[in-house]
Amino acid sequence: MSEKLSKKQQAWLDFYCSVSKMNATDAARRAGYKDPYKSGFENSKKLQQQISQRMKELQEKSGASIMSQQELAEFFSNVTMGKETEKVVANTGKVVEVPVSMKDRIKTAELLGKSYGMFVDKKEVSGNLDIEIGMGEYDED
Repeated sequence: MSEKLSKKQQAWLDFYCSVSKMNATDAARRAGYKDPYKSGFENSKKLQQQISQRMKELQEKSGASIMSQQELAEFFSNVTMGKETEKVVANTGKVVEVPVSMKDRIKTAELLGKSYGMFVDKKEVSGNLDIEIGMGEYDED
């Protein structure tokens, strides 16, 4: 890891890759950030290299097969394009393979878009910061 992480960043990374299940806001809340939504988003962008490294370490440690980002993107793309199927029980009682439902295709399209950063909530704040302090009117007594 190229840069030294703060204690909160390290805690965020630990939570993000474990109990928070890749949920940046939840990981930031657990790590003690004051603004979990903002901090989680910033950490998820800033610490991409560390996240990838941690995922590789977890994969090697567990010996289990964990999808890479590329594999996950390909899977989301295949589901979204209707190339994946799922097994369901038909009215006849037989198990048949059917294309993934439209709601699942829409959800994977949303997740794929989020992974590319297409849906960033931006709020425009405008206003006037002039501060006027009125002292009132006093008689010259």
